[in-house]
Amino acid sequence: MAIRSTRLSTTNPTQVFEAAGQQAITVIYICNTSGSDVGVNVNVINSDDSTASSVDNIIYSNLVITSNDTYVMMDEKLILDNLNEIEMTANVSDAVTVTVSSIAV
Repeated sequence: MAIRSTRLSTTNPTQVFEAAGQQAITVIYICNTSGSDVGVNVNVINSDDSTASSVDNIIYSNLVITSNDTYVMMDEKLILDNLNEIEMTANVSDAVTVTVSSIAV
């Protein structure tokens, strides 16, 4: 099992995970460390997809994380193939840290 933490330092799409081989995402923590609510988009992108973050691969749209709170995505597991990735976008810079836990399958 491995974890990877990424700070969303801009309002541009940021890669928070890229699969190395086939991997299962066991949990994702999205932590808002600011004093204001933040909206987050989550995209799961197939390695063959040239559109990157778009409405075609979005799984959460404008998910609001309240100030100083954490949203936990753990109800459904994602199985990603090699080089598939997860990107996130926040509407506020330097307010959100994302931690992804994964395991090889």
